[in-house]
Amino acid sequence: MKESTEVNQAKPVSGMEGSDSASASDTTKAKYQQALNQAFAQMDIQQKESWDSSSDIDEDYVKENKRQTLKSWLNRLFRIKMTDGRILSGYFVCTDADANVVLQATSEFTEIGGEERILGLVMIPGRYIVSIEERNPRFTW
Repeated sequence: MKESTEVNQAKPVSGMEGSDSASASDTTKAKYQQALNQAFAQMDIQQKESWDSSSDIDEDYVKENKRQTLKSWLNRLFRIKMTDGRILSGYFVCTDADANVVLQATSEFTEIGGEERILGLVMIPGRYIVSIEERNPRFTW
């Protein structure tokens, strides 16, 4: 009976083992939060360039603009590369303050060109995300 409980225990995926140290986890979390903040700042810079430089930008307006950006991502097809080399492709459902992302109708691939594996609804921890790209960007005419 003891053998079966050992076999049923979840084994961590290669390259995704967590650190036992709380400070290492905090450092990693801070690194990914900083990357997310930089991405939002870059979006703000691009939008500010398109606006008149003399216009006064209200902070509430900027927050609402970020919120609208996230809303525009809903049900859009995204491709996410992970630290262990896997690539997940699915429809964006939500995210949170820790940069975790939820995708639905998700398929998993490997960078080496392995075959597709259908996963369904998945939550990807932000600390394992290397890059995110939209696979079907909207066209503006």
